[in-house]
Amino acid sequence: MKRLTQNWQKAFCGLAIVSTFNVVAEAAVLDLKEPTSSKASPFKLKDAGSYFDWPLTGRVVSASGVPLPGVTVLVKGTTRGTATGPDGSFSIEAPEQAGTLVFSFIGFTTVEKPFTGPGAINVTMTDDTKALQEVVVVGYGVQKKEAVTGAITSVSSKQIAELPVPSVAQAMQGRAAGVTVVNTGTPGTSPIVRIRGIGSVNFNAEPLYVVDGVPTGGLNGIDTKDIESVEVLKDAAATAIYGSRAANGVVIVTTKSGGKDGKMRVSIDSNVGTQHATKRLDLLNTEQYVQYATMLIKNSDPNANLPARLSPAEFNKPIYEGATQTYAQTNTDWQDELFTSGIITQNNITLSGGNERSQFFTNAGYFKQDGIMHGVGFERYSLRINSSHVLGKIFTVGQNLMGSFGDQRYDNAGNRSKLVNAIRSQPYIPVYDPTKLGGFRESDALDSSDPTNPVREAIMDEYYNRNVKILGNVFLEAKLTDWLRFRSTGGIDYYNNLNAVYLPIYNTGGLVSRPNATIQNNRVTGRSLLITNQLTFDKTFGDHYVNAIAVQERQGFKNIFENMSGSQPNNTVKTLTNAANLAVNGGYEESLIISYLSRVNYEYKSKYLLSASMRYDGSSKFAPGNKWGAFPGASVGWRLTEEEFMKGITPLSELKLRASYGKVGFNGLGNYPWMVLAQVNAAAYPFTSDGNPVLGSFYSGIANRDLKWEITSMVNGGIDVGLFNNRVTFSAEYFERTTDDQYGLILSVPTPNSFGFGGAGVFANVGTMKNKGFEFQAGYNESEKEFKWSVNANLSRIRNEVVKLTAASAVIDAGGNQDFGSNQITRTMAGQPIQSFYGWQVDRLFQSDDDVANSPKQENGTKAGDIKFKDLNNDGVINDADRTFLGSYLPNFSYGLNATAGYRNFDLTLFFQGVQGNEIYNASRVIIEGGQRLFNAGTQVLDAWTPTNTDTDIPRMVAGDPNRNNRVSDRFIEDGSYLRLKNLVIGYTIPQETLSAFTGGRVSGVRVYFTSQNLFTITKYSGLDPEVGTLQGGLLTNGIDFGQYPTPRTLMGGIQITL
Repeated sequence: MKRLTQNWQKAFCGLAIVSTFNVVAEAAVLDLKEPTSSKASPFKLKDAGSYFDWPLTGRVVSASGVPLPGVTVLVKGTTRGTATGPDGSFSIEAPEQAGTLVFSFIGFTTVEKPFTGPGAINVTMTDDTKALQEVVVVGYGVQKKEAVTGAITSVSSKQIAELPVPSVAQAMQGRAAGVTVVNTGTPGTSPIVRIRGIGSVNFNAEPLYVVDGVPTGGLNGIDTKDIESVEVLKDAAATAIYGSRAANGVVIVTTKSGGKDGKMRVSIDSNVGTQHATKRLDLLNTEQYVQYATMLIKNSDPNANLPARLSPAEFNKPIYEGATQTYAQTNTDWQDELFTSGIITQNNITLSGGNERSQFFTNAGYFKQDGIMHGVGFERYSLRINSSHVLGKIFTVGQNLMGSFGDQRYDNAGNRSKLVNAIRSQPYIPVYDPTKLGGFRESDALDSSDPTNPVREAIMDEYYNRNVKILGNVFLEAKLTDWLRFRSTGGIDYYNNLNAVYLPIYNTGGLVSRPNATIQNNRVTGRSLLITNQLTFDKTFGDHYVNAIAVQERQGFKNIFENMSGSQPNNTVKTLTNAANLAVNGGYEESLIISYLSRVNYEYKSKYLLSASMRYDGSSKFAPGNKWGAFPGASVGWRLTEEEFMKGITPLSELKLRASYGKVGFNGLGNYPWMVLAQVNAAAYPFTSDGNPVLGSFYSGIANRDLKWEITSMVNGGIDVGLFNNRVTFSAEYFERTTDDQYGLILSVPTPNSFGFGGAGVFANVGTMKNKGFEFQAGYNESEKEFKWSVNANLSRIRNEVVKLTAASAVIDAGGNQDFGSNQITRTMAGQPIQSFYGWQVDRLFQSDDDVANSPKQENGTKAGDIKFKDLNNDGVINDADRTFLGSYLPNFSYGLNATAGYRNFDLTLFFQGVQGNEIYNASRVIIEGGQRLFNAGTQVLDAWTPTNTDTDIPRMVAGDPNRNNRVSDRFIEDGSYLRLKNLVIGYTIPQETLSAFTGGRVSGVRVYFTSQNLFTITKYSGLDPEVGTLQGGLLTNGIDFGQYPTPRTLMGGIQITL
């Protein structure tokens, strides 16, 4: 047996992926030679002396009906060949004589089809029984799937590309067990991604993203049509090779390259559709609002007057001078005014091709998504150019380069977002008023409340994020021997991010008019430069196979910050030229990480597997003595199906046991935490003899030279099963990840105010946290003549616990907001999941004043109809000591299910995604059911407690909320479980014969499709959307619904054309 290393194209759920893998064979069986004629096209191979005049066309699909691009199609006995296009179609000329076409593809059984003349040949390829050559991308290389011993999940590029979303991360939702993705719904905003739970408390818990070998901060700038494969690395055996940046997992993205069949292909993919909100809140109309306001005021003081606006004299006045409609006749639905239908479109044109020595891939993309609210949207332009070229017999050079420009207009997302203001605004207030500067209307003193007109905000106020990104690499590879290669790579990640805010002058006559225009420009310009030198050894010694790498890497980072703001006296000038109140500041910082790493993969007879890696990172973020950290990883595997005693078990086609252990790190904190920073000329001493202040400097905080890496230990065990020639597949994992006691969680430990730092903390290793859980994935593929179908499902359960926090940081509270109940909403402490909801428990409503008198004391103004909270410590008083843990935003289970079916030229995909057992703190109900101010409210308040309506759970409506009924409590905790039809795709591929007849062979494939995203959701949650991330920012406010932008429903159609 001889092991040959070659480059092939593999099929992964229907898209071509170029990867390196190992082929076991007795001898080489194929030798394609290029023509020697100098006039031959570099994109066409032709046998000398042959005359091809029989056109053969067709389409190649998998057993599940998925088109297979990249399938090699050869005329048997010749060197004439081609490869299928993105839709699985092919076109080839054959000799004018009977012959045979040979279809070959990695992971599939080779098919031979005879032909006796021109015509169509359609082929269905079935999975190879053992599929030994299927590979996955791992850190700094590739590995046969059957030899993988770590926890790695691959996500199909077809699954990613079919969703109308701008981000790869959004398309990953529900596709990989153990990966949690929470979409915010806002166009252009990155989703929250967590791999196997949360690994940090005070810092970003996002995974490390690596694109074509270059680590980068996110995937928003990358067009989904660029992607060839996505691998999610989850355990230490897979992630330790990335060392200090791998504690939260690693997502590896490989982009596409050209084919080797000598042809150039042009592909066009265009779609357009519409988006809209799926749900509206049931708010009060004008008549109901008057009833509610009366109840609110009179329950506080029976002799109090209603707001002046609600007096008959004012309420029956025109809404503005010259209007024919009065306030009493006005019924503004602020949700209808704010929400709108948004257009979404994505257009791509791709050119790719090449031969055995040169390949290229180019994609130009345009994506635009209008928001489902006014004043929100996202637009992106992108261009990718990938190529590789063989120089002589030793060298290969190439580059993978991407540039993009993104323009996002977003909601200000503060305490009072546009959606929150739409809930608050009274229904009798009109949206527009032509008599006011700016043409809009808001509440004023006569209304006794101050919600901001959300439509005016959306149209006039401008909040933009404009991002330029360049990401890519260049490489030189030298094939020193058949088993030894050296590769040197230079990578760049450049970004220029501008956050621009323009708030024009307006005067609505209300309480929040703006006399001057405000302008803010905050820019971050940065780049990282990467140099990687890698030596790869790959050789077989009899029954032994060894693959080893040795890598030296250096990545330097630079960032420049520029912040400017000022005001203008008019709306004509939108720049800071000659601005008043001009404020300018900026900064510059650098950091560096140097790494040395190695890995050895060993196989014996393809059944006993061993992998071991070590990375040694040095970072400038830590003080001398703590700069370097070692991150080992090891795994073993046993393929029982390769044992002789298992050969007789016919249904069993694959059975592999896996186990791994390792340590990974986290260095996501800012620069220079071990250095004392001085604020130069930032303070003035006024008490001088001449009365002139003297500028001075001061330290802005305390440094900690003992700060160490945050290191996480990972244990993983797994099993992979295949039945009936891998028609049925199943895998299961158990894992634990625990931060090290000595190198524990990095937290900001508060300092006393007497230190003079305003309570600013100092970073220290003071905590330990554990995540553990199970993951399951299962699949079934079936092919019955013209009907093919497949089902793939995954489920994960992750439990989180904060094991230890030091006394100085024993409790971390977060989420408090004066508009949403004042108290902090979450608490992080030892023995509980991170950021658990924390507050009071509701017992019932008081039914009489005697009931109040005979119960534990709550507040001085407590009366019948108020909420009776539980006295948990039985001390007869309701106070902070009665607060308790109310639940967690972390789900008990997360799951996804993908089903595909194909019948002749039709294809269907259904993808379901959901979570079970998580809680949501619905803070927006503080407004909807609040009953404390004269904002608008939900219709629930009409069922509030009164002496004649006691069978209710809505407390009495009373201005000022004297009992603090709106305090943080389980009243606002809701079940956040949901099941969502995330994606529905129906497609039709025009038969090749029809295309040939109408286009004369100029078009090789056309597919039309319809897709819908978020078509329906099953949930008990009463808010707009159960998929709640965090609106206020920070890791410790997840699962709190402050009135966030909802996930829209999308309906769209598209066409794919291959030339």
